Amino acid sequence: MKNYTTISKAALAICIGLIILSVVNGITGFINSAISFSGTAICILGFSIAIFAITILEKERAKRKHG
Repeated sequence: MKNYTTISKAALAICIGLIILSVVNGITGFINSAISFSGTAICILGFSIAIFAITILEKERAKRKHG
């Protein structure tokens, strides 16, 4: 991860933070009690897919950079 761009690092940090907030909201309902469990699961899945996409794109960028 040390070779990731600053934008990718920021996006990963934001996604991880939002996953944590989604889990906390799913357990306690502190942020928004109207969101159901399925809505929380969709948020977690979406942020996980974003993290996966960022890591794949960064690996492809590293391959192109090294040859």
